[in-house]
Amino acid sequence: MFNASPDICAQIASFSVLSPSNETIRGSAIDAIILTDGEMDHIVGLLSLREQSDFQLVCTKSVRRLLTNDFPILMALENYCTIRYSIFPFQIGTLIVSAFNISKKNPRYAKSQLSEDSVIGVKVTSTKTNKILVYLPSLTNITDEVKYFVEGCNCLLIDGTFWSNDEMVSLGITKRNARDMGHVPINGKDGSLTWLCGLDIPHKIYTHINNTNPILLETSKERKIIDENKIKVSYDGMDILI
Repeated sequence: MFNASPDICAQIASFSVLSPSNETIRGSAIDAIILTDGEMDHIVGLLSLREQSDFQLVCTKSVRRLLTNDFPILMALENYCTIRYSIFPFQIGTLIVSAFNISKKNPRYAKSQLSEDSVIGVKVTSTKTNKILVYLPSLTNITDEVKYFVEGCNCLLIDGTFWSNDEMVSLGITKRNARDMGHVPINGKDGSLTWLCGLDIPHKIYTHINNTNPILLETSKERKIIDENKIKVSYDGMDILI
């Protein structure tokens, strides 16, 4: 599972594959949690996994340091269950998971110094099918390194947090724009949409979508633009076959 959001219990309950086996009263079928950063909305769900006997946590050294020192959620969890730590790259079953450093952005609670591996993108390669999935829930800039990282993938799950750079500012919610918060907006000259339209990738899917983003409305003009360019908008319970 990528990240552990606050609603992880609801996710597990709505997806039977993640439920405990018939022989297990508590726990889940989750073998590993992969963290792409240390942001609150990606980590607090870890507390809901405390009733598992053990699980594997895969993250960068910087993220583990954040969750040990700055927001010691791991120290609390270790009193309830066994955590097996892994760093990138690692393999679980027939899946090889590698990472790419995206930015030095730390969570607002952080006191630690910025590190190159504070925010990552993830690549999952199947040794059985040779299919590749890339997951980029946070993307600050579309650099040459990012373009190289997604090259040859069969499915790209990409940051669709905001439609426009000033989306949150225009609504009076915050004074920080999309890029200030570490997200490339979809629209605009340097937005992700223009880049995605030129990529020959079978499955291009926006994820990590904020509730202010008009692409969530199927009747909006912004959603029509996404649909016309054959890019998908993720939704709860979405199955992706690649």
